[in-house]
Amino acid sequence: MSALRVYSDPLQHAAIAAAVVAPLGRNAVRTAVAAALIIDVDHAVAARSVRVRATTGLDTRPRTHSVVTALATGAALGALAGPVQGWAAFAGLVSHLLHDAGDQAAPTPMLWPFAPARQLGRKRQLAGTAVLALGSLALSRRVAAAASSAPSAAACADGDGASARPRTA
Repeated sequence: MSALRVYSDPLQHAAIAAAVVAPLGRNAVRTAVAAALIIDVDHAVAARSVRVRATTGLDTRPRTHSVVTALATGAALGALAGPVQGWAAFAGLVSHLLHDAGDQAAPTPMLWPFAPARQLGRKRQLAGTAVLALGSLALSRRVAAAASSAPSAAACADGDGASARPRTA
């Protein structure tokens, strides 16, 4: 594996995660980028070293590089911070997994424990990444529609909403 590939990999993960959730705004981008970068701590744990040669020399990527991890993380963050943040974490992690599974390096256990680690190739990576971006776009439209259909805070201030009569002094 080339030094350029090794050292630019975090930037690639961050850029892909940011692009995938961009329709959801800055906070979602921050969440997705953080998730896409933090997951690689598992390489140091699996290799029992922080040396680049050890972390990139694993026979397969760690089992935490799986959709199960992405689902659990997304669900937990969604319960704590809401569906947009949950989706951002999920999409950031899955974009990372897809990028790893698209290269020629160590196999990725993306579907662990249901299937063995393997590589998917760049075409499947791009297709999966496009699906994540479309999911973010759909979620952003749903959130915007919900926000525009909710009564405004000013209209709800006296509890009557839009049907309240104007008050005079």
